[in-house]
Amino acid sequence: MEHRQKAICLFLGISLFFAGGVLHLCRQHPSKFINEKRTHVGAVRRFRLGEDTFFLDGKPLQIVSGSIHYFRIHPEYWRDRLMRVKALGLNTIQFYVPWNFHEQKRGNVRFDGWQDFPKFCRIAQEVGLLVMLRLGPYVCGEWEFGGFPEWLLTENVELRSSDPAYLRLVDEWWDHLLPEVVPLLYKNGGPIIMVQVENEFGAYRPSKNESQYLKHLVNRAKAALGNDVVIYTTDQPPSITFGSLPGGSVYSAVDFGMYQDSAAAFKIQKDFNAPGPSPPMNTEYYTGWFTCWKDPISITDFSILAKGLIGVFKMNASVSFYMAHGGTNFGYWSGAYGSETKFATDITSYDYDAPIREDGDLRQPKFDGGFQPVLVDI
Repeated sequence: MEHRQKAICLFLGISLFFAGGVLHLCRQHPSKFINEKRTHVGAVRRFRLGEDTFFLDGKPLQIVSGSIHYFRIHPEYWRDRLMRVKALGLNTIQFYVPWNFHEQKRGNVRFDGWQDFPKFCRIAQEVGLLVMLRLGPYVCGEWEFGGFPEWLLTENVELRSSDPAYLRLVDEWWDHLLPEVVPLLYKNGGPIIMVQVENEFGAYRPSKNESQYLKHLVNRAKAALGNDVVIYTTDQPPSITFGSLPGGSVYSAVDFGMYQDSAAAFKIQKDFNAPGPSPPMNTEYYTGWFTCWKDPISITDFSILAKGLIGVFKMNASVSFYMAHGGTNFGYWSGAYGSETKFATDITSYDYDAPIREDGDLRQPKFDGGFQPVLVDI
């Protein structure tokens, strides 16, 4: 019954969104649930893991999140898109910080204008959203060079490794980045509840054990942000042993799509994490897919997506939709992938067949024709 109630509540939030009323109310009376004092005066704001559950200020929290990228949206539309994400019924957003977007030239690091991700975080907080922040240094995200600045290619370093020369450059970047994050942490009055290092490192499958690389990132993040901040990794279930660290130093999350067995995926996650602090969470439940040049535009059957989502809720799991709103690969920022037989580049649009379209409009037929009947049926 509990998963049924949660699914129906999520549906009701989406239905209100399409009715248009919620968006109007958000403009007139933006939510202050994060800004308001949630506990008595002097109480410490805290997000933690325990008993295989997320806790926010001592109360259990089921994260229902969506990915949205500030670097794929003009700053003038940040608030509009975040309000639409909130109106979907989500309580959290998740996004990357691409190194190359902020340090296009070595030593010239910017956090103003379009690069002002702290402002993006503050707007998210103002409309009532928590934040899961993905630091990288590698982010993937179908973004140019996976978020690495192109000048790294001239530095004679081994990327995504414990190569001291590479780690020194990462540390220089994080010397700029992490101080921007500190005041945005939930414990400091901000919206950030969790911080991710690297991204799907297990899929990279390095030729040698690179646990020292991951340990360096985790230790570096904790030294700057505090040992009490939840640091997490994200990997596909079969790759989690290659992409994360066993024990309690980091929370290992998984990502998978609509066709994967949720129970099996979360069992792999639970078996890998330390006993107790292992809430089941899918950090990338795909609402669609990206499109490469010469390929047909990606379209996802949302009825299948919704059925898979029911499996996630049956596990009382948390979830982050990838994407809630895709946006646009402006300029030459779109990424590419290659193999021995194929090289494919992503198109300018990052619409992703997401609930909120590239132009900010709503993909109503997708919800009205797919999501609604399935959730009502359960």
